[in-house]
Amino acid sequence: MKKHIVIFATIIIVFAAFTGYSSTSDAETTRVVVDELGREITIPENPQRVLGLTSAAMEAVYNLGLKPVGKIAEYKVRKEGMKLPSVGKAQSVNIEAIYALAPDLIIANSRFHAVLEDELEGSGAAVYFFDPEKAGDIPFVELTAYIGRVLNRVDAGEAFVASAFAQAEKLAAQIAEKRGFKTGIMLRVGEKVLAAQSASSFGSMLSLLGIKNIVPANLPNAKKSSFVMYDIEQIVADNPDVIFLIAQSKDQEANAQMLQQFMADTKWAALDAVKHKTVFILPFSANPNRSAPVDMLKITANVLLKGQK
Repeated sequence: MKKHIVIFATIIIVFAAFTGYSSTSDAETTRVVVDELGREITIPENPQRVLGLTSAAMEAVYNLGLKPVGKIAEYKVRKEGMKLPSVGKAQSVNIEAIYALAPDLIIANSRFHAVLEDELEGSGAAVYFFDPEKAGDIPFVELTAYIGRVLNRVDAGEAFVASAFAQAEKLAAQIAEKRGFKTGIMLRVGEKVLAAQSASSFGSMLSLLGIKNIVPANLPNAKKSSFVMYDIEQIVADNPDVIFLIAQSKDQEANAQMLQQFMADTKWAALDAVKHKTVFILPFSANPNRSAPVDMLKITANVLLKGQK
């Protein structure tokens, strides 16, 4: 697990009351941190109105014991989060909606939101840009510890990650003993065949469960998207032990048809996963916008251990 060093200094700002007794006496503590755009920003020590602009950032905020003030439209993990006012989709946020929430801290993805730096700062909030690649080997899990270091909630962040990794280790041992899968791939099939890269939430499920993702990390657009083009002939040559087809909806009939079409497609016929029937549908609920990391991990492991229902 990578450790990302957050550079910070603590600044104590004391607002002094005039001589004598005062009805209020407030001390506001702030911290100066450097974000992934190289910007020094001053953030509240105890932010009260935090806004995460991705589902993963929202979950990290919850995991650290804070409550987001708003949500992105895709977020469907926690019921309380789903009830929050929306600021639009992660890759097309509504600036006016953000301003209306009056956040004091915005946690933004440098890949999606860097172009909105001025607009986001116009909200009056401190804006911290994170890069998922800098969060650790498994960003989907380790982002909580990363944000924990930014917000000086190190213990809570590290405890969450340690617990998630411990559960992953147990599940990986069960899968190794029962199924013996060593290599795998997660595919989004349709007009194009796209593969989940290892740093993505989908691809990281394989790594956490002790299965090597065959998708190289240096493919074109790997830093811009969770899914990349990967040559079908190369997939066949790599011959992964297990293949997940990512469900695009709750429609069980459509998902079953997708699996049948894949298994019957002659271009995949040489795959051992096709021959041994170790091609599975990853349930629609196993999605970073719909499941917390540990829940997504358990759903994925359950398919591998028990097979497709």
